[in-house]
Amino acid sequence: MADQFDTIYDVVVLGFGGAGATAARFAADAGKQVLLVDAAPYGEEGGNTRYAGQAANFARDYDQMMTYYNWLTYPMTLPEDVKAAYVHGLTQNKAYFEKYLGVKPMASREIAPNSPLTARVVEYPEFPGHDTNDALSVHKGHFDAALWKILRQKVVDRADRIDVWLDSPAKKLLQAADGTVVGVTILRNGELVQVAARHGVVLTMGGFENNQDMIQTYLGEANLSPMGSLYNRGDGISMAERAGAKMWHMTNYESYSLMHGLYFAVPGAKRSHETYWEAGPEDGGVIVIGDDGTRYFNEAEVARHGHIYSHGSWRHAPLSVKPYMIFDQAQYTHFQAKPFKYIQLADLVIKADSIAALEQKLGLPQGNLTAAIDTYDRYAKAGKDEQFGRPAETMRPFGAGPYYAVLMVNTILNTQGGPARNGKAEIIGQDNQPIPHLFGAGELGGITANLYQGAGNLAECLIFGKIAGENVAKTAPLSYPTSGQHQKINDLLSGDQLGEIKLGPNEYLGQSNSGMGGKLVVKVTYIDHTIKHIEIVQQHESEDVGLVALQQLPEEMVAQNNTEVDATTGASATSHALQAAVRDAISKSQQ
Repeated sequence: MADQFDTIYDVVVLGFGGAGATAARFAADAGKQVLLVDAAPYGEEGGNTRYAGQAANFARDYDQMMTYYNWLTYPMTLPEDVKAAYVHGLTQNKAYFEKYLGVKPMASREIAPNSPLTARVVEYPEFPGHDTNDALSVHKGHFDAALWKILRQKVVDRADRIDVWLDSPAKKLLQAADGTVVGVTILRNGELVQVAARHGVVLTMGGFENNQDMIQTYLGEANLSPMGSLYNRGDGISMAERAGAKMWHMTNYESYSLMHGLYFAVPGAKRSHETYWEAGPEDGGVIVIGDDGTRYFNEAEVARHGHIYSHGSWRHAPLSVKPYMIFDQAQYTHFQAKPFKYIQLADLVIKADSIAALEQKLGLPQGNLTAAIDTYDRYAKAGKDEQFGRPAETMRPFGAGPYYAVLMVNTILNTQGGPARNGKAEIIGQDNQPIPHLFGAGELGGITANLYQGAGNLAECLIFGKIAGENVAKTAPLSYPTSGQHQKINDLLSGDQLGEIKLGPNEYLGQSNSGMGGKLVVKVTYIDHTIKHIEIVQQHESEDVGLVALQQLPEEMVAQNNTEVDATTGASATSHALQAAVRDAISKSQQ
């Protein structure tokens, strides 16, 4: 079969997020030559891992954690070997961080027991066994890609055994007559490349948050706004299906951000963002309405990745196509005093002098919004929300106008469905037997069958990424020639090369590793203690707010001849990395 392939590797890993980076690393450590492939272009690799909070679950006690995990899974079921592999991994995660990531981890409940994020470390305190759960971080920061950058560097450190192809979407798994996966077809530079895999292929391509057809088919929703990678398009699911894989919990997904998973509908935005707001004692004249102009949930309930309490269980709220947040002038003033990250609320609100006029502007059924607010006001005055149980201290009757509405979108953090796997990370076929030489890890067929515990997906990437990488390396190799198989192409190293950058008079390179995805490099023209020009040479920042910072801040630094300009809203990590890189360049001018 060798003449059918353009190149041959021991292991091919599809998807360069946390799970893929981990699987590639451990397969390489087992002595295998690995090809790591991703559809994202250079600078945008990382999957959902780079956008996540950067914490990974761990457990202090196996039996308690198994109890808690069974409650999270109920009434759904999971194979015992899968649960055992995951829960055992959770108990080992502290040692994992030190041995394999080279950091002494920080446990949230130990270092910051009273912080808002720590309060979310146990998402379901109602369940037995919850006390054993905690979350580990590589430092005290969060949502700054710190864990991702370590995982990425582990791949770079193994460049002698790991080639990386970016902007190279995988198209099809190649199988022998008996179903054994022998390789994969990859679209590279506009051409289809047939890549053989002696020991097997690992699927770590994430979910289908950016595939609206799959969202409608599997989740039953018309449209959900992604919060992570823009390259999770369900390709791994389609490939696994064609290879005969069994699918599991395809209807399961997580939301995030405001309340039960809402964010502001920003025209032209590619994704939504994480921010926090639930109605508290300082709020009051504010509700959320559905398509018919009526309230449909408790706006003050602490949402659990999109799940809210309903008749004895936690489920996703019924979603509206066009939900609106409605508030009075007093609440608008409060919002302006404590602004939301990433957005300018004044650019998004719809304003009217009366509730009836606002109702008409929104095109709602006549009288519904007026009745909804009248009912809310009555409950607020009585001190009891008869509809949804919102705490009385968070309710204040609507005051004087004008009145405001802002259109919201329903968010999707990630999907959990995909090809089923066993405790060895082998992907299972329709006959419940492993498909030979096919493995999986991460959110592509994640093991969350019902309720999600925050920080669980990153833990899963680490745990099952390691299992997949080690086990694919142990398979009996297929017989291919041993010479000339490696193309030795590494788009990470090619993109990271700085030696080819030519510097003119008074030009200096500066760099920082504190951005969202990797190294940020600038070329600064600095003459007579004056910043004349700043050019971004290399960056890995997010495609939306990160790029806004990279476009705006250099001009402000040049205009003010100062690096200490205000950070761009919602892009503080990028802003601070840029400032550090420019300072680094300036320091070289003085050497």
